[in-house]
Amino acid sequence: MIRTEIQIRFNDMDPMRRVNNASYSAYLELARLDFCNRYLSVSTLEDIPFVLARVEMDLVSSVLPGDSIYVNTWVSQIGNSSWEFSYEIKNQKTEVLYVKAKTIQVYFDYREKKKLPIPNKFRISLEKEMV
Repeated sequence: MIRTEIQIRFNDMDPMRRVNNASYSAYLELARLDFCNRYLSVSTLEDIPFVLARVEMDLVSSVLPGDSIYVNTWVSQIGNSSWEFSYEIKNQKTEVLYVKAKTIQVYFDYREKKKLPIPNKFRISLEKEMV
């Protein structure tokens, strides 16, 4: 499981003084980037071997100013050409759950503009984070 610390920014807030729901997607993106930094060696954006195909999010509780949060990320399912990340956004001090989410990624060659089966080397990286 990968833990990604999140810094809440002023522009993440909405007029009701809580983190805006759109900001949670950005936090999940940071968590996916954390996965890439651990397992991929990319020199250009075209080297990132996947495209985001689906996002599913349950907002359980509001993140408020002053909350310290993190994202737990793990692989919950692996298919032939796609896999699922699961996430929890939680409070660092109280472990209160704010968000449960899932995303589906498709192994994709941006140069060829087509999906491909997940190569064995990449599958091994996914399996290391499978829960």
